[in-house]
This record gives sequence, structure tokens and C-alpha cells, in this order.
Amino acid sequence: MATKIAAFQKCINPGCGAEFDCTESMFKCPKCGDLLDIQYHWDKIRVPKKLADFGKRWAKRNKPLDFSGVWRFRELLDFCPDKHKITIGEGQTILQQNCAIAQHLGMKPDCLFLQYEGLNPSGSFKDNGMTAAFSHAKMVGAKSCACASTGNTSASVALYAQSCGLKCTVFIGSGRIAFGKLSQAMDYGAQTVQIQGDFDDCMKQVQDVCTEMGLYLLNS
Repeated sequence: MATKIAAFQKCINPGCGAEFDCTESMFKCPKCGDLLDIQYHWDKIRVPKKLADFGKRWAKRNKPLDFSGVWRFRELLDFCPDKHKITIGEGQTILQQNCAIAQHLGMKPDCLFLQYEGLNPSGSFKDNGMTAAFSHAKMVGAKSCACASTGNTSASVALYAQSCGLKCTVFIGSGRIAFGKLSQAMDYGAQTVQIQGDFDDCMKQVQDVCTEMGLYLLNS
């Protein structure tokens, strides 16, 4: 429904607050070095009149964007045109009732439902964010991407990179690695680089490499 992009990037530092166009690729504020957040001009976005209108798209689930549990609500994520959106069916997770945990927490047995994110394509909740991240990566013309990860992120990034033709590099540390998730990333064709150090060391390294080589950084 939206006719033009209503999103922009804004520095989270109250003392800076610099704003940048959403078509720019950056992972930190070039003015102060702090993180960036996505903001929206909500008055410029046309959304369905009722929440139920989003639900009606489920009836048209043969269309990839309507099938996605994320892009079904695409007017609320108005940062790139539909032609750039990348989806592999993420967000089709279910609510499972758990009476035992509810009783343990002192709740009514039939009042607790847990979302089973293992039904996502990579088996991880990270897919819900990666579908948006890779859509932006494609919009800005990225050819290669990288992340630092000990598990879930690497599997999700590698799967989405493979699905849309981006080269992928995963940086891992020297310990506390979820090898099951790492094997997924390697199965999807990601190049894996191990460095001496922990996750924080990996993050510093991947940020430096992405800046120097022009890679799209994909960390949640």
C-alpha cells in the first residue's frame, strides 16, 4: 500500500541524533560512532484499516510475501520496495500451550502459550530479522556479507545469503561455539574464519573487515 519509503536511519545517541537515508549502508553513526536505529514517518504510511486485514493475506499464502509471517505486515516495515524483499517462508511459527510451566509459575494452566521458533527455515528465531536485513542488503546492492556468531546468527545469515546469491563469511571465536549451527552455516556455503578470542573480539574483527572491504555487516 505504501507508495514511497517512509523509513530513515537515526543515531540512538541523544547528543547526536544524526539522520541518514535508508538507502545508505552503514552499521554505526559516521558522526559519533554510536548505533543507528530505523525510524519511520508514520504519517506518511498507508496501512490497512483493521488488524484483521493483515490476517486475510493468509488466505493468499501462495504469494511469497503474504506467506511470510514478517512481510505479511510489510506496511509496518516500510523501508524498501517489494521487489527487493527476500523471503524464504520465515515467521510461520506456532503457539504451543504449556500447562506445566504455567502451573509452576502460579498461572492458570490454560493461560500460557509459548512460540515455537524452531519452525523457522534455519531452525532459529534469527530468521525473523534476517529477512529484513537481507532485503536491505539487496536494496543497497550488497554482493558480500559477514557476521560474528557463536551459533544461531551464522546459520540464519548463511541460509539467507545462499538463497539470494550473496557471498557469506562467518567469524567465530575460539570457544563456546554451537557446532550444530556452525555446521549449518558451512552446509549453506559460508566461508568460516576462526580467530583467537571471544565473541567481542570477533565483533571487532568483523566490523573492521566490513569497513575495509565493503562487506554488509549482518549481526543482530
